[in-house]
Amino acid sequence: MVIAFCMTAFHVKGQSSAGVKADVNLSDFFGLTQTSDIKIRKKAGGSAGLFLKYQWLENRVVEMDMMFRYRTSELKNKSTGEIADYSYFGIELPLYSLVQVEIDNQTVFVGLGPFVSFGLQSHYRYGNCNINLYRKDPVNSKSPVRRWDFGVGFLIGYELKCRLQFNFNYQLGLRNIAGDVFENTGMISQLVSLGTGYRF
Repeated sequence: MVIAFCMTAFHVKGQSSAGVKADVNLSDFFGLTQTSDIKIRKKAGGSAGLFLKYQWLENRVVEMDMMFRYRTSELKNKSTGEIADYSYFGIELPLYSLVQVEIDNQTVFVGLGPFVSFGLQSHYRYGNCNINLYRKDPVNSKSPVRRWDFGVGFLIGYELKCRLQFNFNYQLGLRNIAGDVFENTGMISQLVSLGTGYRF
C-alpha cells in the first residue's frame, strides 16, 4: 500500500509532489463524560506517514495523507478514583482542499477536508487488566469499540524555501465508535497535533 501511494505521486505529471511528515498529538473523546462518571485527560501520542500534493490551480492544492497514528488518553472514574489508559494504533487517510500563498519562495497553506481511519489495535488498561477493545464477544460477536471512524480535519502550515514544513492539525470524528456493548455511551474522537514534514 505504501509503495502504491508513492508510485501514484510520481505518475501525476507536472504539478504533483510527495513527502514525509510526523507529528505529536493530543487526543480524547466527546460523549463519555455526558453518560458516565468518567473524566478524560489528553495524553501525548504520535504519527508518521506520507503525503501527496497535487496543485490544480495557482493557489489551490489537494493533499492526501497516509498516516500511521498512535493515540492515547487517560480515563478516571470520578467516584472511585480508578485510573485507566486508552490506546489506539491505526491508519488514517485525510484528504484536504488547501489554499496556499507564496511569499518570497515560502508558502503558507490552510484548508480542511474529510478523513477516514481504520484501527489496527486498541486497548483499555487498568491495574493488571489489559482489554483488547476490538476483540468480539464469542456469545454475541460484538466488540466494545468499532474499528472504522470518519470525520473532518483542519490543517494549517508553513513551508520554508528548503521545503521543510511545519503544520497544525485538528480532527473531529463524526461517528460514535462505541460498539453495541456500550449502547448508551458516546465516543466521538478529537485530536490536535503539531508536526513537521519535508516535501521532495
